[in-house]
Amino acid sequence: MASRVPPRARDFSLADLGRLDAAALRTLLDPADGGVSPELLGVALRGCDATLVSKVRRALPRSALAVMDARASDPVSEEQVRSARTDVVGQLFWPLLYWCEPDEYDELISGERINQRLLDEIDLDARVVCDIGTGTGRFALPAARHARRVIAVDLVPQLLRILEKRAREARLTNIETVRAPFQRLPLADASVDVAVACSSFTTHGPHGGARALAEAERIVRTGGDVVVIWPQNVRWLLDRGFSYIAVHSDDSMHFRDVPTAERLCARYYSAAAARWVRDHDRADVPYAVLGVTPPSDLCLKRMK
Repeated sequence: MASRVPPRARDFSLADLGRLDAAALRTLLDPADGGVSPELLGVALRGCDATLVSKVRRALPRSALAVMDARASDPVSEEQVRSARTDVVGQLFWPLLYWCEPDEYDELISGERINQRLLDEIDLDARVVCDIGTGTGRFALPAARHARRVIAVDLVPQLLRILEKRAREARLTNIETVRAPFQRLPLADASVDVAVACSSFTTHGPHGGARALAEAERIVRTGGDVVVIWPQNVRWLLDRGFSYIAVHSDDSMHFRDVPTAERLCARYYSAAAARWVRDHDRADVPYAVLGVTPPSDLCLKRMK
């Protein structure tokens, strides 16, 4: 999901960057690992609130700050500024949603049910598991019913709080939440049996890439597994020693009710998907209508 920019992006503005804290901005704006380019920021921040500009400047590495400042001195049109702001918001849409609307994000993904047959492909029983990019726990919660311990890692504290609440409600006491980015996991070498990223791993930073993959591999013991559920780029992972597993899956997303399905389809998928919900009066929406593949596959690498 992280690579798609939905219609809801129109509801955010560059000013919403100010709602992210320094740790998040440092991760999301790092140009060395997939962050927003400093050249783009140099245009987008023209005429912005001084407090926001100062916050962004403090988050940038010195080299990136120099590039941003150089671009900021170039002449640009108002249209270029508007376009740059739209591009920045588009690139950071999902992090902005996580930070600004965590409950709606949780409502959105609650219909994405990971197939139990897929979970059965991962050896979780009595093992220590790290869920990287855990979000509100779509993998961590079911995994905790089998694992000895689940270390749930995410950069966004709002999402971790929802996960903690869900764990308490389910009386799961073996989930530990940790705030950290993909690239800097605060865990010792070879300290877990399984590292999993569920619908959160991309082929580039800040939510994936070679650096994040190396971190996941670092923390897994010999004989343990690194797993990417619902991979966005299977070939990229196969080229790095992973195997591919797919299972027959439920082909629909299950929203709470029809009004919820229509609202969320319009905001996060398309007007056509929302129209399908109205026409069929159904809260279970086929992934084919949404234009995405179902969560029915994974890539797995056994560490040697």
